Amino acid sequence: MIKHLISKNWFFSEDGKNYTKIDLPHDYQITKTRSPEFGGEGNAYHPDTRGFYVKHLTLDKNKHYTLHLDGAYMCAQIYLNENHIAIHPHGYTPFLCDLTPYMIADCTNKLKIITAPIPNSSRWYSGNGIYRDVFIWEGGDIRIEPWDTFVFTKSIGDSSATVCARFDVMSDKNRTARVHLSFIAPDGTVVLEDDVSVKARKGKKVRAEYEAVISDAKLWDMDDPNLYTLKAEIFDGETLCDTSETTFGIRTISADAENGLLLNGRSVKLRGGCIHHDHGALGAAAFPAAEQRKISILKNAGFNAIRCAHNPPSLALLECCDRMGMVVMDEAFDMWNKFKKPYDYHLFFDDWCLRDVAYMVLRDRNHPCVFSYSIGNEILEIDCSSDAAKRSEMLCAEIRRHDNTKLVTSGIYKGFVARSQPDEFDPQDYRDYLKNRFHTTDQKKIAELTEQYEKPLDISGYNYSFVNFEFAHECYPEKVLWRSESQALKFYDCWKDVTDHSYVLGDFTWTAIDNIGEVGAGSSAWARDGVVIYGTTRSPFPWRTCFQGDHDLCGYRRPQSYYREAICVGNKEPRIFVTHPEHFGEAFTGTGWHWYDVDECWTFDDKYVGRPITVETYTDADEIAWLINGREVGRCTPEKAIARFNTVYEKGDITAVAYKGGEEVSRYTLSTTGEASEIRVSPENNQFKADRRDLCYFDVSVTDKNGNVITSAGDELTCI
Repeated sequence: MIKHLISKNWFFSEDGKNYTKIDLPHDYQITKTRSPEFGGEGNAYHPDTRGFYVKHLTLDKNKHYTLHLDGAYMCAQIYLNENHIAIHPHGYTPFLCDLTPYMIADCTNKLKIITAPIPNSSRWYSGNGIYRDVFIWEGGDIRIEPWDTFVFTKSIGDSSATVCARFDVMSDKNRTARVHLSFIAPDGTVVLEDDVSVKARKGKKVRAEYEAVISDAKLWDMDDPNLYTLKAEIFDGETLCDTSETTFGIRTISADAENGLLLNGRSVKLRGGCIHHDHGALGAAAFPAAEQRKISILKNAGFNAIRCAHNPPSLALLECCDRMGMVVMDEAFDMWNKFKKPYDYHLFFDDWCLRDVAYMVLRDRNHPCVFSYSIGNEILEIDCSSDAAKRSEMLCAEIRRHDNTKLVTSGIYKGFVARSQPDEFDPQDYRDYLKNRFHTTDQKKIAELTEQYEKPLDISGYNYSFVNFEFAHECYPEKVLWRSESQALKFYDCWKDVTDHSYVLGDFTWTAIDNIGEVGAGSSAWARDGVVIYGTTRSPFPWRTCFQGDHDLCGYRRPQSYYREAICVGNKEPRIFVTHPEHFGEAFTGTGWHWYDVDECWTFDDKYVGRPITVETYTDADEIAWLINGREVGRCTPEKAIARFNTVYEKGDITAVAYKGGEEVSRYTLSTTGEASEIRVSPENNQFKADRRDLCYFDVSVTDKNGNVITSAGDELTCI
């Protein structure tokens, strides 16, 4: 079947009566007025309301049509010509439904989709509405239906690769069909053609396989992400009945405790980051250009892998990762039967979990960027209560039934085993637990309780530092591990676990880019604020963001991003970050997911001249020399990649010079800026398509008269 994008020219209403014309993707929640009465801290105090979407379609009586809804939050109800044909509770998984039985041929058909988000159903900002693209698949009376083609690499030789194409043929009558296969290289040339004969059966899918040897194979790799296309044309005699195209990459992945993760036989370590699905001011709307920008930002900051926390991403994001060589951990759920929010997906889990896992895998299995599927994040039943061991085995089996070429994992927080579960996921109970957990846990006992949950997994993913990797390796010597969430403050030791142990495949920082919701999870406080922050403290209205990301909501790098890059990648210029002299020597606390209260700024009021000040840089160098206005004021040795130095503030320039083996390898200078003088607006792109779909981001900065950006500017700007 041929896939058509139908995201343009919809009509939207919040009352089912007064409609306005819009395009998808569309998040109507992001424009709502926030209030402490709405949504709560998880959803950043946004209200949840129903949305009504209508589109008119002209459908051919000789064709079959399947609707592909890539993501709608939530409880999407599908109507065609006032016939209710499907409901889909999950707010993030894609799904398909057949429109053919309900269509009126050769005239206008009314497609209506209602989204009915449930308040208090998400731990983070969900968005409301059809926030991803919608497609119609069109095919003939014999066809390959959506997601029914699977192309995977069996082996790679010195100059060729063996690729298997597996596809199901659906027919409206018994016949023998000819399927013409064309394998198309990244440069557009057809490298192999052949025919497959299929004995089609009325109303049933008939499976066929073809094994192709691709000469001079161009492999998909992180640095060279080559993409091939399989084109399948189905003929009944000489009549072309259906066409299907599938994009794939030629690559192999494997993992074992001795060799670690191998991509095309080459050892790799994953420098990963967790991301939520929103895009700042755009809300949850998954514009392809926004997804492209997000992955570009993370790639440029040194990441080579992302974890889609904690639900399947948009198709647009996966396509970006395919093109850019970004590895993906594809995650299904944030909870099973035990809830984290009173009205979250746990209400639907037993009835829908196998279907939703299948939707995720069937859509995503041809994407070479997808290395692993996760059956869940920090599942509260990790101690194997509520038949969790059986459910773990069941979900893993369902994934492998559709795709046994990738690795299956779960983001596990074993700390949940150390306490008796409350009736509700109470934040205060959780904070008290976090404060005392290391005094009340028994690693051996916990390992015994979680063993059956982990047994079906290929990779045990451990969140934070609760699990000692050496101990875990003793418990499961054949299993590979990774840290599926880590905190920036502890990243030096976390990455050392990765580099020191072959069986630890990588690390995924929480988070790579900031998100809306879970407000203030990365907050901090000075002693003068009169509070001590720890654990999962949340912040009151009007807080909007989680404030944990290596990048902020706009995509700008925060200090911890440079810290992580210095450790993972190394040999970077020593960017300078400064603690405001007002706080010199003052006590400081945070949630544990915070970062130090520093800024890339060397501009302070005259009253601070001559007063002590703390500066720092993040580096893999042996030594840092500090210069103020060209004269050296001292040197320091980095501790766990942080070179921190106390000096005396004076205006002008401060320079950090990095030395390795006694030789200078890089330097960086931070200067005092003048008073705010201008507003500078710079587009990120020189051109973009005027198609109501492409995006252009603008950098808005306050500068002094010499054009230097004032990073500490607090001016309120209005865009009209």
